[in-house]
Amino acid sequence: MVKIRGKIKEMAGSRLLKKEFEVLRIRKGSNYHSAKSIGIIYKDLDEAFFKEIRAYAKYLKDEYNVQQVIALGFIDEVAKKIPVWQQHKLEFEYFTKDDLNWHLKPVKGISRFVQVPFDLLLDFSGGNVVPLNYVFKSSVAGMKVGVRGSKSERFSDFIIDMGSQFGLEKYVEQLNLYLSNPKIK
Repeated sequence: MVKIRGKIKEMAGSRLLKKEFEVLRIRKGSNYHSAKSIGIIYKDLDEAFFKEIRAYAKYLKDEYNVQQVIALGFIDEVAKKIPVWQQHKLEFEYFTKDDLNWHLKPVKGISRFVQVPFDLLLDFSGGNVVPLNYVFKSSVAGMKVGVRGSKSERFSDFIIDMGSQFGLEKYVEQLNLYLSNPKIK
């Protein structure tokens, strides 16, 4: 019964997301060399995944001189069950199930993030997490990077084709391959 209710919510959320207006934003191509700010969205899986996201944010700052990297994670739990590693940290934010309405649209915890005009917004969720797709679509980022074949593909400005091998390591490899190229603008 709980799984069926979850599937119904996900279907309703996906359908309503399609009907929402896309925000007005200034689209602008960017790469790691030209980006001053990068946003990252991800679904929190476990502490190891969180540490890899944090390490990648540090890598972007150190390797490419990106001034600001802010990550927003979705924790698929109620606020009372937030993992210790996911407590508020500078430049890492999160929202939980408690911040969603019935059809999985975030109603709290994302407004500041979506209003930041990031040069790049990277989707590390695989593009099929409804609450993060609302964030992705609502963001005013100049260039949104998504995954081919995902539900967020239609909101993306730059699409990475992962084929059947989506994993964090492969995704980072593809991001670095394309976005480290100074000719991409």
